Amino acid sequence: MKSTVSSQESGVPGGARALTSLTTTELAAALRERHVSAVEALDAFIARARQLNPALNAVVTWDEAQARKRAEAADAALARGELWGPLHGVPFTVKDAYSTQGLRTTSGHPAFAEYVPAQDATVVARLKAAGAILFGKTNLPPFAGDFQTDGPLWGRTNNPHDLGRTSGGSSGGSAAAVAAGLTPFEVGSDIGGSIRQPAHYCGIVGIKPTEHRVSTFGHVPDPPGGPRHVRHMACSGPLARSVADVRLILSLIEGADPRAPEVPPVVPVGAAKPRALKGLRLAWADTLGPFQADRETRELLQRFTAAARAEGAVVEQAVPPGQDFTDLVEVWGLMQGGEVGAPLPPPVREGYQQQFLPLERDLLARAIVQGTRVDMTGYGAALTRRDGHITLLEEFLAGWDAWLVPVAMTAAPVHTPFGAPVEVDGVPREYLEAFGGFTSLFNATGSPVVVFPMGCTSAGLPVGVQLVGRRWADGALLDVAEALLPLGGGVRWPPAFTP
Repeated sequence: MKSTVSSQESGVPGGARALTSLTTTELAAALRERHVSAVEALDAFIARARQLNPALNAVVTWDEAQARKRAEAADAALARGELWGPLHGVPFTVKDAYSTQGLRTTSGHPAFAEYVPAQDATVVARLKAAGAILFGKTNLPPFAGDFQTDGPLWGRTNNPHDLGRTSGGSSGGSAAAVAAGLTPFEVGSDIGGSIRQPAHYCGIVGIKPTEHRVSTFGHVPDPPGGPRHVRHMACSGPLARSVADVRLILSLIEGADPRAPEVPPVVPVGAAKPRALKGLRLAWADTLGPFQADRETRELLQRFTAAARAEGAVVEQAVPPGQDFTDLVEVWGLMQGGEVGAPLPPPVREGYQQQFLPLERDLLARAIVQGTRVDMTGYGAALTRRDGHITLLEEFLAGWDAWLVPVAMTAAPVHTPFGAPVEVDGVPREYLEAFGGFTSLFNATGSPVVVFPMGCTSAGLPVGVQLVGRRWADGALLDVAEALLPLGGGVRWPPAFTP
């Protein structure tokens, strides 16, 4: 029997709805008004997750006993008139790269199979402080190191829209769990596309915030207890089934963190400021240097932007003048290899290099290997090149409310061995380029990027779009995303997983 809440209780139109179909904001409101208890909400999500997870392999660690104790405490607190925060009693899961106090954190790697942290990652601590109740951890590739989610410790995560296809990576377990309604929201991480690409493949909403807007303290890698080498490009951000949910979660996890001093005080994203489509200024492109989306993605983007134009938006196909995207992706690889690979002990670093060396034709792979060999002089030169690219992009974006570009070359591919070519319009394309060419560019610039569905392929697979904005303008970018989301039909449930 499904746990349900009536339309009057949830504040949403329609008849009685399964608790697991409510958005995070709807569920939080129902809990605050005591139309549903925290125990009921937790039981509903755990029951659904236990039933559906075997097909997906999205949740890999469970914490039901502690979650139920906290749910009971949440109900008792609310009965006394105590509100813990905006997420009081809302259950959630989190990517297994984030440290969780007293709960196994593996980062998908056998070396950490039994690692139990003594403290929470900052994002986890802030969500708990807001009243949320953690009940599980979701799958990722070892050390978040692939654009698909598969590994020797937990195996493969499947896409809820088609189990034979990838859910993406590295936040593939996160995206699959949200898309299938196993959890109301997630927090992923992204150094090359790991929030945006799974959101695209699974048909949900996600944001890679401006670099350093959200603390990554407690994310593995870096290995616990060691030096923090990953200082640039890596971002923490929410995935959910609505833009409002993403805004809410971002507002709770953003901001200065004394444990990660590179994170500054920020102007909060704040409440939504509704934007009319009429008068929006939107640029778009379906090809960025060496990266071109497939035919179906290009056609969907053209239809989507035409629909925006028909509603009164000013729409123009454009790219930043003088921006060399081949150079920009090389800068990304130099920084990725320099901060992730170069600091590793020599034998481990050689193993890291070996996975990319066979991909000699892949632009991203070549640049990563170069980065593992860079010295401080070379790294400083890469950062200087990066500064130039940021300036070019910021100057371009000053004339637009947002820039729409593809997330990946295709909709979700079939499960593909690491390094194997990906077919794009019948032509094999290099593995990393096909999966992460479009997304890695904006880690290199540190730009905020929202991904949301803009339509579906003829086979019914969701296709997302990257909405790129100016650095630190995350709230305004979410306002634009909220206005545009209905043009693509919004977030659709995978047919086999509709509550």
